[in-house]
Amino acid sequence: MRELYLKHKLFFTILFIVIAGFILWYFSSIVICIVIAGIISIIGFPLVEKMDGIRIGKFKIPHVINVTITLLLIISLVLGLLSFFIPLVIHETNMISTIDWTKLAAYYDVEIRRIEQNMINLGLISTNATFESIIKENLARVVDMTLFSNILSVAVSFAGIFVFHVFSVIFLSFFFLNDHNLLPRVIMMFVPEEAEEKAKNVMTKSKVLLSRYFIGLSINVLMMIASYAIVLTIIGARGSLVIAFVAGMLNIIPYIGPITGVIIGTILGVTGVIEGGLYGEIFPMVLKIGLAMTAVIVIDNVVYGPLIQGKSVKAHPVEIFLVIIAAGSLGGIPAMIVAVPGYAFIRILAGEFLQQFKIGRQFSGYDQRKEHEKIIEEIEHSEITIKVRKNPPAEKQASVKQKKQ
Repeated sequence: MRELYLKHKLFFTILFIVIAGFILWYFSSIVICIVIAGIISIIGFPLVEKMDGIRIGKFKIPHVINVTITLLLIISLVLGLLSFFIPLVIHETNMISTIDWTKLAAYYDVEIRRIEQNMINLGLISTNATFESIIKENLARVVDMTLFSNILSVAVSFAGIFVFHVFSVIFLSFFFLNDHNLLPRVIMMFVPEEAEEKAKNVMTKSKVLLSRYFIGLSINVLMMIASYAIVLTIIGARGSLVIAFVAGMLNIIPYIGPITGVIIGTILGVTGVIEGGLYGEIFPMVLKIGLAMTAVIVIDNVVYGPLIQGKSVKAHPVEIFLVIIAAGSLGGIPAMIVAVPGYAFIRILAGEFLQQFKIGRQFSGYDQRKEHEKIIEEIEHSEITIKVRKNPPAEKQASVKQKKQ
């Protein structure tokens, strides 16, 4: 069996990765809770370490209390953000519900009729069709009365699952912060003895990379929310804080998130103009919001990104883009959020466990053989330098003797 494994090592390695991936997908809800708790522990552990180092004379705050304080601070921060933005979102929703769409249609009646006529001429809609009739027809198809009968049961079920997952994340986060080596020890239980060294290297590298990525990402999101809020307030967009919050949170998803944020932000900004009855300001406001938010995205790419996060993942933009699209098709928005750090972790795995294969070295961007060659060259160079210092050239020795004489 061992000979068969050694002969087809690549096949068995890929098979193991596929099986592990299927298990992770099947138990995705549990894995997501563990991952979120791990992220919270990565973000909170530096604070726990600093608090553990605080001493007041001979008195030292117990580690458990430091963990509890850190976790409470993180929960308070999240609840504070939600309590600040949820009322704004509710206000925005109420504002949209008060819009008089009939007046808007009457204001742009000439333009709407012209577009309808052009669509009829092109054969896109029937002769007697109008935008109003098309919208009503599509709504009648989409909205089914049976949907409303299930809303309460779905809401109750979702609330129960959500509360359970929140409790699970808090519970796991506390123990991960209390014992930062708990998760690595559990992982090492399933690792064969011959692969322990590589597994430790993977965990060390991934810990450094992921902590840098998530702490940087948290700071970047807050900076983007503040920047969006400032520029949108300057141009006079209504609901600027709601737009800033939504667009800033979407910035978590690389490439696709900022574009989606601009689209949603433009729509929300336009609803504020429509609600005020300023129908003639719709297109100027679209232009102002689009330019302002694009300017913030450019600042993020030029300033915030390089300064806060840098090239922490070390992957080509095309790779990241394809990974995000694949993750979105498999698991939707949650998968898109964790796609980049997940991809970085897989690259670290490939760099450690698939070094003997060319595909593993190229995929991970790390070649142990070249690293070893560099180390050997550095050692040889340092040895030559030491020899030169100990045995200077004959000409130097002669000049030193002349100076002494």
